Amino acid sequence: MDKTAVLSGKEIRNKFIQFFKNKHNHVHLKSSSLIPDNPTVLLTPAGMLRFVPVFLGYETPPNPPRAVTVQKCARAGGKDSDIENVGRTPRHHTFFEMLGNFSFGDYFKKEVIPWSWDFVINELKLNKDRLWITIYKTDDESFEIWNKDVGVRAERIIRKGSKDNFWGPPGPTGPCGPCSEIHFDLGEEFSCGENCGIDKDCDCDRYVEIWNLVFMELNRDENGNFSALEKKNVDTGMGLERIAMVVNGLTSTFETDLLSPILEKISELSGKKYKDNSKDDISLRIISDHARCVTFLISDGLIPGNEGRNYVLRMIMRRALRHGKLLGIELPFLYRLVDTVVSNYSETYPELKDNKEKIISVIKREEERFKQTLDRGEKLIEDIISRSQDTKIISGEDAFKLYDTFGFPLELTVEMAHEQGFSVDTDGFNREMQEQKQRARQAHITVKLTDELVYNDILQRIGSTEFLGYEQTKVLGCVIKDIIKGGQPVNSSEEGDIAEIILDKTPFYGESGGQTGDTGFIEGQGFKARVVNTTRFGELFIHRVEITEGEAQREDVINARVDEQRRKSIMIHHTAAHLLHSALREVLGEGVAQAGSQVDPGRTRFDFTFDRALTEDELAGVENLINQWIEKNYQNEIIETSLEEAKAMGAIALFDEKYAGKVRVISIDKISKELCGGTHAESTSEIRLCKIISESAIAAGTRRIELICGQNAFEYLNDYVKQMEKISRKLKTPPCEVSARLEKLREEISAQQKKISMLEAEIAKSKSASLFAQAVDIEGGKLLVARVDGIPGKALREMTEKTADRLGNSIVLIASEAEGKVSIAGKVSENFVQKGINAGQLVSEIAEKCKGKGGGRPNFAQAGGRDSAELDAALSGLKEKLK
Repeated sequence: MDKTAVLSGKEIRNKFIQFFKNKHNHVHLKSSSLIPDNPTVLLTPAGMLRFVPVFLGYETPPNPPRAVTVQKCARAGGKDSDIENVGRTPRHHTFFEMLGNFSFGDYFKKEVIPWSWDFVINELKLNKDRLWITIYKTDDESFEIWNKDVGVRAERIIRKGSKDNFWGPPGPTGPCGPCSEIHFDLGEEFSCGENCGIDKDCDCDRYVEIWNLVFMELNRDENGNFSALEKKNVDTGMGLERIAMVVNGLTSTFETDLLSPILEKISELSGKKYKDNSKDDISLRIISDHARCVTFLISDGLIPGNEGRNYVLRMIMRRALRHGKLLGIELPFLYRLVDTVVSNYSETYPELKDNKEKIISVIKREEERFKQTLDRGEKLIEDIISRSQDTKIISGEDAFKLYDTFGFPLELTVEMAHEQGFSVDTDGFNREMQEQKQRARQAHITVKLTDELVYNDILQRIGSTEFLGYEQTKVLGCVIKDIIKGGQPVNSSEEGDIAEIILDKTPFYGESGGQTGDTGFIEGQGFKARVVNTTRFGELFIHRVEITEGEAQREDVINARVDEQRRKSIMIHHTAAHLLHSALREVLGEGVAQAGSQVDPGRTRFDFTFDRALTEDELAGVENLINQWIEKNYQNEIIETSLEEAKAMGAIALFDEKYAGKVRVISIDKISKELCGGTHAESTSEIRLCKIISESAIAAGTRRIELICGQNAFEYLNDYVKQMEKISRKLKTPPCEVSARLEKLREEISAQQKKISMLEAEIAKSKSASLFAQAVDIEGGKLLVARVDGIPGKALREMTEKTADRLGNSIVLIASEAEGKVSIAGKVSENFVQKGINAGQLVSEIAEKCKGKGGGRPNFAQAGGRDSAELDAALSGLKEKLK
């Protein structure tokens, strides 16, 4: 490793800033956060991201309009991710620093190209005979400047396509443009063979891109279309790690003073020397890079999680931890590298020192979590690989199990599979992920407060919860076995807290099998809590509570009481779901199968397989059948037996439930037998009444019915009758004749609307005759910009098209105010479209000034607005502009 650098990373940073600040009058701006204020990207991938609003004209540029920055950047998620290459190449990183200079409509190619050459040759003292230039294939202007102004030989200037020399945008949309890159030749010993060259499509380590000069002239919109920016801008980016490697004659960025102290610390912890073993070297480099990245991310406010950028942080950390284990380092260890990172960077980024304790705490907590499942996850991968030798593929289901149960990010599973010569069915993994999200939506699962690893640890420590809720809704003498607050076990929780309480026994039903969780109250000596939801983790019942009085402590003895009225409503809706299933099979055939359900106090939602919408008669038949069964007061028998015996009885197993050991069969006379762990009414008469309120499609071959029961059904029907009576009175028609009366009114209104449209067209036609005199001659044809009020949108379109057709080669734009709204239509003949006149842009310009929007094709477009106050001024201004 380099001990006597020609230029340190700190010196290069300072040289770059001073070069542009002092020599070329740039404003120096400190680095922005790694967590961007931009929804299109997860993390800040480049120095220019903060300036997107400036480049687009939404924000004012600095004064003078040129800036120099050293930006913290991270590329570990989304399209710019480098994570799969980190550690396996000498210069890829998840975190890096980007040196950049920017022009906001100020200087352009003629200035920045010579400046960049001046900096690398005279400030960094690079050998010009080892430098190569690439430009975009049609960028003749850049070629001339590099060749004639700077003096680079023509053969060392290489033209390349969009893949290599067209930059951006940093997200799906934004500013972009052609670019020119400076490359450094490390020498023939790094060549990949005979077909190696900067003009070849090889990916070897010989030619290192050190500086990218982007000439930002275009903006890409969400549809992939490009439009010219009002002002030409410059955005350059030079990776500090790469330039430090090149300047100091090194062959790896990990040997620079930016990373070598971290790598040396890991070597010390592991007892592994760098460059002694190529496999160990990969792990040493991965941990060095990832330790630096997570330190900066957490300092900027990120915490590990399961979504978005929080997931990216967790994935990076867990990848580093797994490579630490490969080196024989006992977890936790990553937090011990924070001091080294902070020491190496805090002079430039003082926030690291301020946040050091927080960074250490977050990393250590995440390490402790992952430590619990890492060994078991690795053992599972070994088992999967052992049984998949024929296919050499880890299935999506297995990859998802590693993710969902053991906390293995997909990227980590892919990496471990590749090490064994295996691939991973990532499409299958994504399907499993989507199916889980669908199930979560179907069950209305409340967002969990706690990482499942915490639940798993509690379950292993205290065992399962005894559920007594089938027989009781109130249980005395329960013991609080654990309390979770903020995602972590705690000894106590006080008034005002939202927490999760684990009891040794409970009457509260935990959300599962499509049935919502119970609510109610927990009370002990000196404290009270309101249970707002109950969920399950395996056999562990989790009570989410709001402490309303006093303090709850571990080992407190308490009384648990379910909201009995709510539970009864859930029970009748659940039993109604079983009756609905049977009625559907009776009416539609036994091919109907349950595809999901959700039972709560206010309704039952039932999904089933069927390939078309139900007719009115079929829906009425299903509903009538259920209500007949309710009236007959069938008893509900609950049988506990084995799965085999249940199937022998003819019981139906639900769509994707897993059954183990004893199962419960809910049997309603000869009507229904289903395996179910939910709570139910004792007899069908308790349901009182059932009403289907909707039937719809949710996917190809899957339908959904929603029904309500009991008091909810009576209230629904009462409201329905009241609304019908109101309509009947307004129409002065008996309720039984309302439908026929509405149909007659609809026909009358339709006839009147046709008459109105014809009259509007006649009015527009008569007014259009006076427009021709307002047309003026312009080069290439006629220009007509006019306002004709009282013409609705459809008639205005016809007026505009007919007027333009009569004028021939023309630009026609007509606006109208009618019924408090502004309508605008524009038509541009082909000869003017060829000159760059765009009807969509014309109408949009007017609409924006009328607090509206619109657009269309270059030859015809329409727009609307809400305020006509500026309409005349906008039309007049556009007319003068076009003339």
